[in-house]
Formats: sequence, structure tokens, C-alpha cells
Amino acid sequence: MADMSFPLHNQPPPPPAAAQATGERRLRKGYIACLVSLATTLAVFAVLLVMGVDARQPAPDFLAEPDRELEVELELGEEHVGELGLYSQLYEGGCAFTTPSGEPGLSRSQTVTQFDYGDEEWHLIRTMEIPEAGTYRFVCDNENADFGIASTHVADTARNRQLVWGLTWLGLPAIGLITTATIAAVTFLRDRREKAAAPVPG
Repeated sequence: MADMSFPLHNQPPPPPAAAQATGERRLRKGYIACLVSLATTLAVFAVLLVMGVDARQPAPDFLAEPDRELEVELELGEEHVGELGLYSQLYEGGCAFTTPSGEPGLSRSQTVTQFDYGDEEWHLIRTMEIPEAGTYRFVCDNENADFGIASTHVADTARNRQLVWGLTWLGLPAIGLITTATIAAVTFLRDRREKAAAPVPG
């Protein structure tokens, strides 16, 4: 009886199962990456919501311990020449000071701003002119809240700090959404190309 079997080399090639499995694995990784990116974006946005839209301003670096009846002599150096800030927890109270020459110091009141400083919510209520280095005497009192004397730096940089935080608050979620959309689009287009290039069964 004749052997009707065909040689092994005449058999039709097997379907490209390995290539299809590789393509499916690559596509699954793309969709998983898309989901991970979306989940990370939502988590970051939730943290930002908890932290709030307003920047957390640091507390002033006080030159003397804050007190409701502040009476202190401060030896101010050249680094303090310019202006110092009088901070309080409320927008009330008064302060007077004398310069090293014994002359009354000049100051001007500050209007209410949107910024608070530190956990105790200090407010810059006056700026005091410091014309020269030397010994200054400050006498301040406030029956309802503490006074503190510090540089105006934290107040001068508050708006820039708020701007940076606002850009961060908006930018991080936007970057996450753009990344998620890009991964999804690339994965979808790759899926379409691979399906179009796949051989038609039959």
C-alpha cells in the first residue's frame, strides 16, 4: 500500500500565533499603562484638592519672641536696613519704635491681603522703615493677639509663591491627562494597524 503522507517540508506553514500573541501582549501593556496613568492622575488631583488652591505660606522668621505686650530692643545690622514687618494675628493694635539716634521711627499701615503666614495665620499689618544699623527699641501692644517683628520677605514673595503653586495645581493634572490620552491614542492606532495587517483567514 502506497504511503500517501506528505513530506514535512511540503506542509503549509502554521499560522503566526506567536506574532499575534506578541501583538496582543504589547497592546495589553499599552492599555494597562493608560489605566495606570489615569489612576495616578486622579490620585494626584485628589491630593491637590485636599491641599487646596491657595499656597501654604511659611511663618515669618521673627527677630523677637511674639507677645501681646511686646517691648524689646533689637540690634539690627546692615542686612535689616530697609524695612521690617510688624505681624499680628489680627488687624488691630499699635506699635512705636525709636531709631539708634533716638528719633521716632516711621511706619505705614498695610491693607488686608489674601495671604496668611504660618499655621497661626499671621498678618503683615505695618511696615517699619529701618534707615541704619544700630539698636532699635520697639514698644507694641495688642490686647487680643500677639505681635511679632520680622523681615517682610515672606510677604514680598507671597504672590510669586501663589503663582507657582497655581501653575502646579493646574499643570500636574493637565500633564497627567495629556499623558493618558497620548498613551491611549498610540495604543489604539497600533491596534488598528496590526488588525489591518493581519492575514484574512480563509
